[in-house]
Amino acid sequence: MIGVGDSFAGHIIERVLGHGGMGTVYLAKHPRLPRSVALKLLHRELSTDPAVRRRFEREADIVAGLEHPGIVGILDRGSHDDQLWISMPFVRGTDAGRLRTQEVSAQRATRIVTEIGDALDYAHAHGVLHRDVKPANILLTEASGGLPERAVLTDFGIARLVDSSRVTPAGSVSATLAYASPEQLLGTTVDERSDQYSLACTLYALLAGEPPYRATHPGRVITGHLNQPIPRLAEQRGDLPDELDAVIARGAAKKAEDRYPNCHDFATAARFSLRPLPSVTPIAPFPPTRRTSPALPVVAPEDEETVVVAAVAPSGEPVTAREVVYWTVLVVAVVGMLLAVWALIGAYSSAFL
Repeated sequence: MIGVGDSFAGHIIERVLGHGGMGTVYLAKHPRLPRSVALKLLHRELSTDPAVRRRFEREADIVAGLEHPGIVGILDRGSHDDQLWISMPFVRGTDAGRLRTQEVSAQRATRIVTEIGDALDYAHAHGVLHRDVKPANILLTEASGGLPERAVLTDFGIARLVDSSRVTPAGSVSATLAYASPEQLLGTTVDERSDQYSLACTLYALLAGEPPYRATHPGRVITGHLNQPIPRLAEQRGDLPDELDAVIARGAAKKAEDRYPNCHDFATAARFSLRPLPSVTPIAPFPPTRRTSPALPVVAPEDEETVVVAAVAPSGEPVTAREVVYWTVLVVAVVGMLLAVWALIGAYSSAFL
């Protein structure tokens, strides 16, 4: 075991950052530059296994070909005293697996998943599957200097190229059981949607404080992934809408073809489900319009000059009988003239035919 202050491949060990199944990650001073790095060492007892060594070296080769702000890159790699090592940028902050539920709002959780989803889609576009997406493999940078918190994906230790036909040898599972997709557990062919399933389980865990199928016996966890619907978050947290449950359920569908086409679409749907419905202000109805039409005058038989009008003319003045007669005669005259002109035109037309 390497201690604080020890030197390894020119790096000065400062402290332990974490332990994993394949090795230990240390914070160490770079041999030549004034910076600290994350130094990942393969366990010495595993270094003699050719298969494990190839897997450890593959992580460096795979990540070295990926350049994305949401993926922790590789600075260098090598072997020292028959022990393999990889150096990576040190991300100052914490990992999402250490967050407490009360620290994670729905908006923060969906933002984290969105950033990781974009990183996964980038890796998928370059033919790489992560195969072990979980909160502990998501590093969160500290918000400082006006820059917001940022989520980055790490630990491509069991990553594999998309064209690989199987995840692991039959009967073994390398992914973390609590976040493994059904196709990983069954040992069948996987594609990018397997990472999406794990990302959906990760979103659930960020909001619920535990993975969706929590059990002490591994068999019950596997049964949950294969046969049971993902539990509803709305029943645990009253601040979460039912629409978010529907999004997570689709992202974690048992059949890969029932999931979203990619991680970006899943994360976008999750964010959209949190938007409040626009409030509709009822509009008061317009007062009914009273439509008036000219009414026929009622003429008193005693006096032709004086009439009682049942309605008011558009001008607002009363209508007299004399005005009615005038306009009636005028209309009849105009119509007569039009008919005469029409007859004259017809006569001329017949004369020339």
